[in-house]
Amino acid sequence: MPVKALPEYLTTAAALDGIIQLLLKKEALRRNLKVRDFGFRVTETQQTQRLFTRVIQATQKAIDLNEIPHPTPRLVLTQRLSLLPGRIFSLFCLLLPVSLFLFYLSLGQSEGDGALWMVRGALVVLIISPLLFYRRARLNIEHECGYVRDSQGNAVIVIDQLPSIQFQSYLAHEYAHHLYFERLGTRDQEWMREGWARLVQWQVMNYLYRAEDNPGYLHHAVIQIIGELKFACELISRVRRCKVPWKVRLIRSPYQRNPLIRLLTGTPGFNVDRLICHAVGTAIYFLEAERQGSQKLLKDAEAVRWIENLYD
Repeated sequence: MPVKALPEYLTTAAALDGIIQLLLKKEALRRNLKVRDFGFRVTETQQTQRLFTRVIQATQKAIDLNEIPHPTPRLVLTQRLSLLPGRIFSLFCLLLPVSLFLFYLSLGQSEGDGALWMVRGALVVLIISPLLFYRRARLNIEHECGYVRDSQGNAVIVIDQLPSIQFQSYLAHEYAHHLYFERLGTRDQEWMREGWARLVQWQVMNYLYRAEDNPGYLHHAVIQIIGELKFACELISRVRRCKVPWKVRLIRSPYQRNPLIRLLTGTPGFNVDRLICHAVGTAIYFLEAERQGSQKLLKDAEAVRWIENLYD
């Protein structure tokens, strides 16, 4: 979905202002969240099934579903996060002696001070690079959960061993994709499915937040929503040929486009086309949730069809 193909609905001044207000509201919420912890790390099948049952029940109550589709998706729990520290330690053990030896050799050099300090700086970066790689790899693995259909057409959700609260947040999003598939199929555009799933995730995590009185349930969803709404503001501003408001530019986003900053901070990259789909879907669904109410959008198939027409 190239930028020039943004729905006309989003390119108006009113839509941009509405998204900015939503973004500022979510950012104020994020700043006020007092997160204690994100729970135990999910590592066992019994834990995954218990939490999945909880997410399904919370989804049914949060969006007032009369019935849920059966059978439920099969959960596949991967173990990449558990294996990652050991691999990073091995990489560190490999790089450390080589870097220290080269650094020692550089101390014996007296000529070319500027070049020597550049070399020493590069060696320091090389020593700490496993830590940056760890952060980058961990964030990528955390976000690589997904909803798929296997060769027999059965629903499968793939997710890693996340902390239990984060696990439930991402699981709520993927389970929402399952609900969308069962109710409306896959003929809709990707941005519609992603926006609907993000709104369901937000409603479910709000329900669990109120049930547990733990703001940690809102943390991961609000971070994702903020990043997508900010990116939507940037896209719309580009189409309208206006500057992104300073109050939007100051908001932190998980989607850092500067490759040098990504390298130095260990922030992972992202697929621009997929981020556009997420940003457009989140912007439209959350704008319409403000106007029509979340329950109508999530329960009424006609409301979904109406949103589809916004792109025509």
